[in-house]
Amino acid sequence: MKISKPISPDLAGGFKDYLPEDMIPRQKMFDSIRSTFELFGFLPLDTPGIEKEEILTGGDANFKMMMFKAGLRNDDEGLALRFDLTVPLARVMAFYSDKIEKPFKRYQTGKVWRGEKPQAGRFREFVQFDADIVGTERMSADAEVVALMYETLSALKIERFLIKINNRKVLNGLPSFAGYDAKMNVDVLKSIDKLDKIEWAGVSKELTGKGLTESQISQLNKFITLDGNSAEEILTNLSVLMSDSPEALEGIAELKEIVDNLASLQVPSEFWKIDLSVARGLGYYTGPVFETTLLDLPSIGSVFSGGRYDDLVSRFSAQKLPAVGASIGVDRLFAALEKLSLLKKEKTTVKALILNFDKQAEGYCQEITTSLRKIGIPTEIYLGKEDFLKEQLTYALKQEIQIVVIAGSNEMSKKVAQIKNLSARTQQEVAFEQIPEVIKAIIDSSTVA
Repeated sequence: MKISKPISPDLAGGFKDYLPEDMIPRQKMFDSIRSTFELFGFLPLDTPGIEKEEILTGGDANFKMMMFKAGLRNDDEGLALRFDLTVPLARVMAFYSDKIEKPFKRYQTGKVWRGEKPQAGRFREFVQFDADIVGTERMSADAEVVALMYETLSALKIERFLIKINNRKVLNGLPSFAGYDAKMNVDVLKSIDKLDKIEWAGVSKELTGKGLTESQISQLNKFITLDGNSAEEILTNLSVLMSDSPEALEGIAELKEIVDNLASLQVPSEFWKIDLSVARGLGYYTGPVFETTLLDLPSIGSVFSGGRYDDLVSRFSAQKLPAVGASIGVDRLFAALEKLSLLKKEKTTVKALILNFDKQAEGYCQEITTSLRKIGIPTEIYLGKEDFLKEQLTYALKQEIQIVVIAGSNEMSKKVAQIKNLSARTQQEVAFEQIPEVIKAIIDSSTVA
């Protein structure tokens, strides 16, 4: 088939390419997150990107609005791309309930898709990195998740962040406290959850538009701005304020237990707080909820959030399996680390380039290449069209490769190679058997420096 005009390589709206210069630090970020999750005993899990639509929505029209179906065939009725990793986890727990020991601590990373209108910083396809504990009602599990959030962000060298903690049970007591219909609570919480973005004036305007009276809005403001010198004092004051709501008091007791556990887990108090405005948008949360903001970049929003969802598995099984977890928005966090200059951009993972400019010595160059790879040094042998040493050196400089190995016929005849350290601008002749040892020493000294 002859194509008369090239097809435009433009991306579809809401999607993004990551070239090696971005993927190298991105993979390092993944590795840091993964190692921290495994340090806490979380186990890896993977699930398909496509699920049955009824699995994803659970019959809730709000979830159906989030789904993205691009790429599915016309006859693939009833299927959709997953919009998060939590609902698939709930399905797995119901389907493999007899095979999985509980409590089950799992982590998972993967792409998710949402049928949202593309905007700056908002994509239709993005990556999440989740950690969840399924099969326990203990508030120590919730505290464990908060501790995981703290340790993960600390491992990424982020020095200023704040984990905000609240409880949906407390928020469920707001209708009786403020005097509005309980059926309105979901809409009210959606407005309150925007406090960081639109401030109280904006929230108040939205609530007025939803039919709340000035007195009801005043009560909500009183609740949100409740103060105290410590988390314990805030919760004590909150117990007095919400004394007429048994569910709210239960939520306050849970928060007190989390606070006690965080002290035992040695999570510094300056990295977390009780924040009564945190509601979380997804409707499946049933207890404590968490959101993390970067204090030096608050405009980017929450980068690590979650909460307790004790009823989600019940969609797929008669068995009740309480659960709690949190999710990192990888793309948002990566953008934040980039803005905070916490990412080291690299063009390549290659540590040594074997120049390949002499056809007679190509086999010798391949032997050197293999000897370096065998001791774990990422090594590339030049495979491009340039046959001259100068052009191949230019390639190494453009790729920011630190070490090049020069081995032509002359070096091969003497069983040596010229090792050139482009960073230090030094060169030395080294016997074949010593090449791996010498190059490793150069790399190790650079790493220490």
